[in-house]
Amino acid sequence: MAQSGKRPPIWVTVAFDFHSNPTLRKILVYSVLAGLYTAFLDYLENYVLHVDFKPPSVVFSLMGTVLGLLLVFRTNTAYDRWWSGRILLSDLTNNARNFTVKIGSYLSADTDSELRVFFAKMIANHAYAMKENLRAGIRWDEIEEVTPEITKRLHECYHVPNEIVRIMNEKLAELYRTKKISDTQLWELTKHTDVASDINGSCERIRTSPVPFSYNLHLKRFIVFFAMIVPFGFIHELDYWSVLIVSLIIYALAGLDAISEEIEDPFGQDENDLPIDRICRMIRTNVKTLLKVK
Repeated sequence: MAQSGKRPPIWVTVAFDFHSNPTLRKILVYSVLAGLYTAFLDYLENYVLHVDFKPPSVVFSLMGTVLGLLLVFRTNTAYDRWWSGRILLSDLTNNARNFTVKIGSYLSADTDSELRVFFAKMIANHAYAMKENLRAGIRWDEIEEVTPEITKRLHECYHVPNEIVRIMNEKLAELYRTKKISDTQLWELTKHTDVASDINGSCERIRTSPVPFSYNLHLKRFIVFFAMIVPFGFIHELDYWSVLIVSLIIYALAGLDAISEEIEDPFGQDENDLPIDRICRMIRTNVKTLLKVK
């Protein structure tokens, strides 16, 4: 026998958690409007006009099939962008760790402490700068100062993540000239700065190449047209029960479109976007721990 006071399964909690999810609240509005429209049609046809307008069932089948294909493409495209972004952030994390491990093994903890601090700050700064660059701005309170000269360069440059990579490459070249690292070690380390730039560019490609507006507009119009005609398939047989059925149908269709729209730009701050802030904090912690700096 189940114990009293047992917490409900998490899916039950989420299913009724409308008040804290803005996407669900927006979808609920569409669903309610569809229900009110259905109730109006039901009253108008059955109790005022006394007509029996019911399109052939093949109309709903064809429209449902077409709408399903459009939503599948929309959802798959949005999720592919979200998943591609997640892979890139994973690559960013792994690249930062590998870069840090090699720096830590090439530079002495006793005699090169300043250099270890430099790279610890700059590697993490690149992640934070990339994060905010994808959000069309830089939060300078998240960028740790290395030297006043570097801070000045970052404030004056056009693209902060690329400038950070450039500064790290200049430091690596200086280490090579002073023979602190060999040519092989220089080659190994510059591979990681190249990867950091590539990841940043790939993330920018996702952010600056949204799903074409005309496709989004066409899909939304089709959902509206479907919502306008689908009540005629239920109101004569189910009467006011058709309000619930149509509301659930529109909730499902509008929900897929709204969720796809939210995750197609995965680097923002919406509830379903990627946890890029947490990933940046993890990178900063890992880098400082591996290089044994504060």
